[in-house]
Formats: sequence, C-alpha cells, structure tokens
Amino acid sequence: MKKIHAITLLFISLGLLSCFPVLSVAHSGPGTCEWCECTALIAGRNTTADGSIMFAKTEDDTPDHIDFLWYIPRRSHAPGSVVKLQNGGTIPQVAGTYAYFWDQSPGTSFSNNIVNEWGVSFGSNACRSREDDVEDVAARGDLLNGGLAFELRIILAERARTAREAVAIAAGLLDTYGYNASGRCLHIVGPKEAWQLQMVRGKQYCARRVREDEVAITANTYTIREVDPDDQENFVCSPKLIDYAEERGWYDPDGGKPFDFALAYADPETHVHPYNVDRHWDMGRLLSKDFPVSWQEAREGHMPPSVKPDRKLTLKDLMTIFRDHFEGTALDSSDNHRISPHRAPGRPICVDASHRTTVIQQRDWLPPEIGTVVWRALEPPCLSVFVPWYLGVTRIPHAFQMAPLRADTTHRDRVDFHFNMPLETWRLTTESSGGVFKLLGNLVDGDYAETIGMVREVWDEFEAEEFELQPVIEETALKLYERDREMACEFLTLYSNAFAQRSIETARELIEDFPLTAGTLVAYGLFDFEAGEIDTAIERFEDALEKEPGHEKARWYLGWARDQKRVEENPAAASIETLKRYAGDYGLRHFTLRDKSLYYQREGRKELRLIPVDENTFALEGYRKFRLQFITGTDGAVTKVVGIYFNGMTDESVRDK
Repeated sequence: MKKIHAITLLFISLGLLSCFPVLSVAHSGPGTCEWCECTALIAGRNTTADGSIMFAKTEDDTPDHIDFLWYIPRRSHAPGSVVKLQNGGTIPQVAGTYAYFWDQSPGTSFSNNIVNEWGVSFGSNACRSREDDVEDVAARGDLLNGGLAFELRIILAERARTAREAVAIAAGLLDTYGYNASGRCLHIVGPKEAWQLQMVRGKQYCARRVREDEVAITANTYTIREVDPDDQENFVCSPKLIDYAEERGWYDPDGGKPFDFALAYADPETHVHPYNVDRHWDMGRLLSKDFPVSWQEAREGHMPPSVKPDRKLTLKDLMTIFRDHFEGTALDSSDNHRISPHRAPGRPICVDASHRTTVIQQRDWLPPEIGTVVWRALEPPCLSVFVPWYLGVTRIPHAFQMAPLRADTTHRDRVDFHFNMPLETWRLTTESSGGVFKLLGNLVDGDYAETIGMVREVWDEFEAEEFELQPVIEETALKLYERDREMACEFLTLYSNAFAQRSIETARELIEDFPLTAGTLVAYGLFDFEAGEIDTAIERFEDALEKEPGHEKARWYLGWARDQKRVEENPAAASIETLKRYAGDYGLRHFTLRDKSLYYQREGRKELRLIPVDENTFALEGYRKFRLQFITGTDGAVTKVVGIYFNGMTDESVRDK
C-alpha cells in the first residue's frame, strides 16, 4: 500500500489528478445513416519511428452515437455452453475465454473496438460487395444459423493469442457459418503481425498480411488486389474464392490478368465512389508528398491499397492525418473553415459522425500490458484529444462507463444486452466523457473558424505533454513489471485514469471560454433540445436568429424543435387508410400496421412506433432527432420513404416492388 500511495503522490505532484463540476444533458437514441462509414490505416513496423505496428481507425455512424469503455475479464464456461449470434443462431462456446477491453457503441453491429489481453485488436470497415441478398445466400446454404456478424470480433478476441491465430479461427468459422453482412474488412492487429480479413456475404473471404514496409489504407471498399492462395505466409483464402468468382462471371481467367479480389468482389459503384476514394486518396497524399495519384485518377479506380510513406511515422503523424478535412486541396469545400468542415459538402476523413477515433500502438518487445497502448479520442478528433489507455489498466473511471447497464457485470446475453439497452443509455450528462465532448463538439461546429484555433492550442499542448511523458512512464512501468506485475499495472492505471479525467476537466474549461455567438447559441440550443428542454432550446434558436437573422441552421433547428413540441403535446392524426398505404418493405426499412399505429424497424433493430408530424411525415416515439417522410408518385402510389436527420442530412429507401 505504501508503494501505491507514493505513485498517487507522484501523479498529484504532476497535477494529473483532479475533480470536476457536474452539468447534465439528456441524449436521444441514434437513428440510422447510409452515409456514415469509417476510415482505417495500418502502418507496418518498418514505416514507424519507434518500430511499432500502428492501427488507426475512426468510428463513423451518426453524431448521436456514444461509447463506453469496458474491461471484460477471463471467463469459464460449462460444457454445452453456446454463443448467441445476432441473427438468431448459436455456435458452441469454448471452455475458457480470454479477457478483453470492449469499446462499446450500443446498438451498432460493427462499431465496437476490441483489444484482448494479448494485445490483439479488432476493428472494421463496411465494404459493400456485389453478392446477393441475405435471403438468396441463405437459401443456397451459405449462411448457417443466420451467419456471423456483430459477435465475430468478440469471439476472436476471446479465443486468439495472436493475429495469425485469430485469422485461422475466423477462417474456420466462416467456412462453417458464413458471413451475414454484404461485405467487410476486419482489421486484426497484434504486437507481431497485422492482417486485413476481407469478407463477402456467404463463405468467400481473403485475408492478407500487412507488410512491414507499407501502410495499408481502407475507406469502405475492398483493398486486397492480387492474391496468391499458395502463399500461406501472407494469404488465407476461402477454398473456392477464385472458382466462385469465375462461376458468377466476376473474373475471367482467360482475360490475361491475374485474379484481383477487389475488382472481382467489390460493388462496382461504391468501389469508385467519391465518398470512399476521396478520403482514401487523402490518406495517400498525407503519407507521401510524392504520392503519384491525383484525386481525379483516384475516382477512376487507380488507388493503390497501400502506400510507402516518405518519412518514419509518429503517433502525431497518424493523429494529424485523422484530423484532416482536405485542407490545402481542391476538395476542401469549407471556404477556409467559414463553413465547418463537418458541415461542408464532400466526405473527408474527419467528420461529425466520428464518435470515436483510436490509434493503437503495438510493440512486441514490451509486455502487452505496457507495449499495447490505445490512444482514444471521443467525437471528431480535430476538436478532441487523444488519451493513452495502456493494456495493463485494471480500472476505468466512472465517467467513461456511465451506462444504465454494465457490460462487465450483466447476466444478460451479450447480443441481448448490446442491442436492447434502455433508452436512458443515450441520456448523457457532462459527468460522462461522451456528454462533455459532444457539447464541446457542438460548440466548435457552431463557429468553427473562430474557435478551432483556441481548442487546438489547448489540446496540442495536452498531447505534447503525453508524448513527452510516455518514455519515462514506460521505463518506470517496465522496472516495476520486472519486480511486481500488479504494481506495474496499478501504476499504468493511475496514469491513464489521471489523463482521462484531466481531459474531461480541460474540455469543461474550454466550454466555459466560448463566446456567445449565434453559432454557440445554436450549440447550446441543441444541448437543451437533447436534454428534453424543448422550450429552452426554442428560445436559444430564436436568440441565435436575433443575433444573425440569416443563420440557416438556427432556422432549421427552430422549425424542428417547434414541430417536436407540437408532436409531443398535440400529435397530428393519420387515418388507418393512410397508414395502410405506407405499410410495407422499403429495402432495409420495414413498416407494419398494428393496433391503429404504424411501427418502424430497420436491419433487425428494435421496433419503434411512429408518431405523425403531418400526413406524410412521422417522428419515432422516444427519438427526437430522426423522422421519416413517405413520398407518393403522380399515380398516387407510395414509391419511397426518406429518412430526415436532425442535422439536415437525408437518405431514401425505395419501396420494394
């Protein structure tokens, strides 16, 4: 105990332990978003300044998504135990499972970052394939028990000691059960090796080892190109990978070209869509000043899957890349940040849909508890700060776990727990890490050009201190580890927790310094709206318009808030005949008429009752930030439904014929 007390005094002397005041904000549950995907990068050990493997990734869903950080201990399982799959089936459980950290984004199938006790980390990117619908793939026997989805990375974390072992386990599972989603790249990064496992709905997949001298980059389309199934050191492929592509007409072996996995299996439209290739190109040009591809050429499909950087990469380099919005290029549409780059047209690396960005540092010459560090930033990283979380951490501060249900103690099945958390899950307070950084993000975006400099100056100094302390902290931790592993882990726990708590306190101090402009009034109005204080939110939006009558966002949010107030106090009525016309299937969106109400369900998620805003537009019961509008053709038939998001974005789903 005396040793621990001495460590605590050390941190106090450094000014790293602190207390912070309490504010509160409620948060609505997340909607869905067609345009929200993720960006990833893996740097081989010979490309980095310290010889580490580094894995950087955003989680981009919607601005409403949140994160909780959990430590799940080792567990023993009785004979006959099973793992429940998201799509209804089960697979056998193993006798014992390894511990892991779970960066949970509740309700999402694929936005959960996992790092197990051996330092093997898992994160993924959606990659749309040209494979058939789920029903067709299941009908021909390529999906057993519904196929694998959400739970795959957790199963691998629980069972694998190395990245290569995780790939082998995944291959066996995919050969048996198949994969449910259209397509995905699962990044599997350990202290010794990194792999990209690119899966297609059904039983086709290809895993490629990331070479030591390259930086692999991914932006929501397949990136594995030429494949050598006989090179088992660098590839693991499904048994019929090439034969199946030939059967479907996706690859012609007599065409004179080698088999190209991405060209064979990727959806042709998304493979060259600017939404994907622009940020893929942006990573390339930020990694090398001699990057030979222009953004115009990238849109024609000429993007390489990896880059040889022009320098040895540091942590700061990767963090800078993931804060980029095309600045200094023709793709920057923010008018020198006159418009927030998160609101401007185009799709940069850093967007307001980023609710978490991680840079994972893997060093195999150190024990995993010290050598694996997850640098974690909440909300868009340009306005946030990366905080180091060592794998040896044994406790996580309450502010990062403020959920109504705990993942580490719940007795509920993991799938049931994750996909059916109570609505209070999203009602954050600024006691929580998610709440305070969301408020800070809203404020910065309210007047980005005037405030981002102030915010970045503070966070750059914060991170510089972390970088400066890192070698000293790790040298001390290693000496402690050689004598007493538990003492080393306690030391790292105090260090990580102290900086994490300090990041929240610093964010609150930044919030207090914001000027009261039309933009920040809108930000506070959003804060009040999400807290359920609709009248106060309306006043904030009105005040913003008084300061700046032409403020389009203030006008948009004011209209939305007034409609919401009316919906909750005196909802409109829709006839049964009208509701019958709307009921049906619209791609991934499904509407059912029951008990004189219309119910909405998407992608197997929880069913929600719709509340009429007017005859064509509906709000979701319990969710204030998403609406659905049915569109009727000239012949009177309902043709599609449009999703309307609180931030003004829209998407649409065409009615099934």
